[in-house]
Amino acid sequence: MPSSGTPRIRGACRCLMQKKRFLKFDFGIFGVVLILAGLLFISLPGEAKKGPDVGYIDMEHLQQVLPQFIEAQQFYREMETELRSFAQYKETEFRNMVARWEREKEQELKGKEGKEREEIEQKYAVRIEQEISKVEKEIEKKRQELLARAYQKMDETRRWLEEIVETVADEEGISLVLEKNAVFYGGVDLTEKVLQAAED
Repeated sequence: MPSSGTPRIRGACRCLMQKKRFLKFDFGIFGVVLILAGLLFISLPGEAKKGPDVGYIDMEHLQQVLPQFIEAQQFYREMETELRSFAQYKETEFRNMVARWEREKEQELKGKEGKEREEIEQKYAVRIEQEISKVEKEIEKKRQELLARAYQKMDETRRWLEEIVETVADEEGISLVLEKNAVFYGGVDLTEKVLQAAED
């Protein structure tokens, strides 16, 4: 018959599993579009010129065809996979440790009654809670490390595309560049010119 501490141990395992659900990155495969939202409004220096001075780019199309975007998306997937693998490893390690402590506890409980038994149960319960806290901190630290790498990659991609858009817009006499979905009417489509500039 399992000891009174077993449900608490199982609860601890469930607690760790529930925490894992919130460890996924906040951005998915198409997160780069959200991160590059700063490109929605790119104002260039200088006075407005005659004729159309508003351009736009199709970010969805650029994301699908530019190698830099495809590489960034793959990078995010790798970061998510790495975090998931690390969390699974830490959970397995935790479960094995709890199983070992459960065996040790059963040995200590033999022949014990009353308050002495309660103290043993409490000792192992506290040990498990402390281990859960430790594992959670380790996973969070790993998550922050991966996020930092992902943000750096996103920032590099953002700056790279922004420079290309600014160059193309300047050549075309455009003083304001929007994302295609933000344009209701008019404007100059700079998407293909941006693609050509990116390939040069």
